[in-house]
Amino acid sequence: MFSRLFHQPKDQNPMDRGAYSKLQQVDSPPEMESETVALAESSAYDASSYPTIDGRRIDYVLVYETCKEKEDEDEETKQEAQTREKSRRFYERHLQKKGLILRHESIIAEKEPRVERHFVLIYAPWELLARRAEEMRLKVPLQRNDVLFKSFLESLCGAERIGKLANMDPLRVHDATIRERDDYFMGRFKEEQLAKFINHEDKETFFSSVDRLYIIQQILRNTRFAKESKCVGINRLFLDGAYTCYYPLHDGTVKMEDEEMPVNNRQRLKRDWGRLGRCFKYQPYDAIKDYFGHEIGLYFAWLGFYTAMLVPLAIVALAVFVYGIVSARTHIPVQDLCDNKNAGVWYMCPLCDKQCSYWNLAPTSCLYAYVTHVFDNDGTVILALVASVWATLFLEFWKRRQASLAHRWNTESFEEDDEPLRPEYVRSLTKEELDPFKPDPETGKIIFRATDIKRARRFSFVFSLVAFMISLVIAAVIGVVVFRAAAFAVLSSNPDRKVQKRARILTTGLAAFINLVVITILKYAYNKLAVWLTNWENPATFSSYEDSFTTKMALFQFVNTFSSIIYIAFFKSEMIVGSPGRNTRVLGKYRLDGCSEQGCFLELAIQIAIIMIGMHVVGSVIEIGIPSLTLWLKRRKLDESTERPQFIKDHDLSSHEDHFLFWDYLEIVLQYAFVTMFVAAFPLAPFFALINAILEIRVDAITFIRYYRRPKPVRVEDIGAWYSVLEATSKVAVLMNAFILAFTSEFIPKLVYRYQYAPDRNSTHGGTLKGYINNGLAYIDLKTLYEWEPGTEPQNPTANLNYTRDYCRYSSYRDSTYPYNYSKEYWNLVAARLAFVIVFQFVVYSITGFIAWIVPDVPEDLQFKDEREKQVVKEKLGTTSDDEDDSEEDREDNAVSDRPVLMSDLG
Repeated sequence: MFSRLFHQPKDQNPMDRGAYSKLQQVDSPPEMESETVALAESSAYDASSYPTIDGRRIDYVLVYETCKEKEDEDEETKQEAQTREKSRRFYERHLQKKGLILRHESIIAEKEPRVERHFVLIYAPWELLARRAEEMRLKVPLQRNDVLFKSFLESLCGAERIGKLANMDPLRVHDATIRERDDYFMGRFKEEQLAKFINHEDKETFFSSVDRLYIIQQILRNTRFAKESKCVGINRLFLDGAYTCYYPLHDGTVKMEDEEMPVNNRQRLKRDWGRLGRCFKYQPYDAIKDYFGHEIGLYFAWLGFYTAMLVPLAIVALAVFVYGIVSARTHIPVQDLCDNKNAGVWYMCPLCDKQCSYWNLAPTSCLYAYVTHVFDNDGTVILALVASVWATLFLEFWKRRQASLAHRWNTESFEEDDEPLRPEYVRSLTKEELDPFKPDPETGKIIFRATDIKRARRFSFVFSLVAFMISLVIAAVIGVVVFRAAAFAVLSSNPDRKVQKRARILTTGLAAFINLVVITILKYAYNKLAVWLTNWENPATFSSYEDSFTTKMALFQFVNTFSSIIYIAFFKSEMIVGSPGRNTRVLGKYRLDGCSEQGCFLELAIQIAIIMIGMHVVGSVIEIGIPSLTLWLKRRKLDESTERPQFIKDHDLSSHEDHFLFWDYLEIVLQYAFVTMFVAAFPLAPFFALINAILEIRVDAITFIRYYRRPKPVRVEDIGAWYSVLEATSKVAVLMNAFILAFTSEFIPKLVYRYQYAPDRNSTHGGTLKGYINNGLAYIDLKTLYEWEPGTEPQNPTANLNYTRDYCRYSSYRDSTYPYNYSKEYWNLVAARLAFVIVFQFVVYSITGFIAWIVPDVPEDLQFKDEREKQVVKEKLGTTSDDEDDSEEDREDNAVSDRPVLMSDLG
């Protein structure tokens, strides 16, 4: 989210984008046969906004800028400009040879008359689309789906009655302008069998908008701009500065009056989907996919499914939270700590060296105990168990949903069969790798060349760098811990009394600021490193490239985000920071900051709440605020009476950075981690996650529709490596919740006390928590304390209390006599905690394993529909699979790779 917002597009120019003095058609280069036609009207869109070629709307736009005065400043600049111009001419000439139709337009800004911005408008004619669609083996509608499926409710209550109830569904958009798409059986396109496909009469709309853009995009990515083998693709031209940007056009203007009916798909999406007023409405997934492409469509489908699945978990979480509030006042430990009669009963040891004094546990910690019980109560265990089972249900049912979408959107087996190879990968292949079965010219034998060693070396190098970066994050956390200890000691000994009093607050603030700076620096440094490593790995396809990048970044971001939380949960305990007389000290001098006498649970809950809620609230506000403000600043100086073409309006919008969806996925996946991994510490996590997910859908929709250029369509089969990340998170969540409940929560100590140490443990209804507070506090005499840690005694022993004693208490299970070793009860607790971890994991893994086994990955009705589709394809086209349709000669030609498009493009 934040990366996309603060990313400054590379095509920015200090000139006033919108104001222009002339809009003229530029003659094409002599070697190009660019066509020039007048604008034509169309009922589908505003003709004044869309330039056309042959009366047809432009599909894609390339943009570059020239400044003759600047280019002629010196010989080097002039040579670079000539090189870029030569690359553009070569590239555009080859685009035309492949069948694309180009037209040039240019504008001159009023405030920068020296700079001329050129737009290369691209249109793909039918002949090119048909040829490329067949090469890429795209699927198109063949016959309307004739399979009728009845849900359980329809079978029970009748389809008509369920239909009436569905029309009353408050989550539906009842005045929708987006029509529900008909369901079709799909077949591989073949031009010679065109008459067998639906809508074959209208060649202009035969291919969907997203398929048209996808075909053009593949051509742009795989066309040479010089004779050298590595000079391929629009991406390389963009990085070299030959073009400042390239983008597909939006369907038209997004602006419309309140009562006005939408006239293009962009306006329809805005009205029915892309506004906060539709927060509690279903999403039009097919329309999203048809406009933004499969990758973005699948992202919103996944986000919507996640939001729906959060509802039952949020209800359970709210019930546990309410139970904690209701039961707090009757909870015996809370009553003991809030009873004024207990003032002076527990004389507590100082919480820091010198500046801190002795204090009373009751009623000083009354509020702390009350709030802690709200989060840490008996219901928390049930919630942790429910959340673990919920995570498995979410993943299993998402696999089914994903399979259904892949079939409906014609991307099943896409990565295995149809995804083209990346041009960067093909360029790196040697002749032997291009044709591994070519006989050696000397021996006439086929020589096997191992590639596993090369792959293993690259993996080892990548793994080492990733591990090094993760170790830097851990080192940063340790550094902040050391800084806290040293800074608190220095500030506490400051002669200024005001500084002494505010030592803990100042230390926390400084440590948090340093932690934020270090995390931010490491985040952006690692982002650059991850891109470089993935480019160096050079995966074969776009999907494998994205999966590799996602795995590296997700691992780092998880460590970066949760390291401080894990430190509070497990490393601020007595085992690490020590106890009075045995405090762990940095450099033998500075005392580590530990938890309060009520444990680390509330501090952990507060830390999670601040990170989780604060991150999403601020992010959502900024995600809409910054793009809208930027666009307003760009357009506020424009003359409203000036009618501007759509390709110029789109140029004013923000551009998407590479991997922009990674940050959107990461935001929700981190939220998923909070919900599953730390629900035992913060029961409200599912509730806040639900609210955020509902808003996130609309916030992302608004930004995609209004403030960003239309993204380049990407075909994907699934959510890629994110599923593995979610699966790993769910596994770790079970372990994390088990350890939080066992070692951070008071659940196990209370349980052991009630059944083994409570005075009334043998009563009919079992033991209670009477005496629990006193049982969990150890003694130490002050003489021994300051013999073990000399020079740490309070400067003012009566700062908080008007009396003193020869001993003090602290939270621990130790003997009450010298040498104050761990008591038998402590070791019983350790055994009980470890036993709970084992039992909890066994129960959860057994339940989740059974669920994963019993729930099929592919719905039964989808399997039936798939069989019917194969039957229809065989009847209509005479084939049932791609293999039957490929001749022996075709398979020989594709010996290197059966991936479409790319090999012919690079030849």
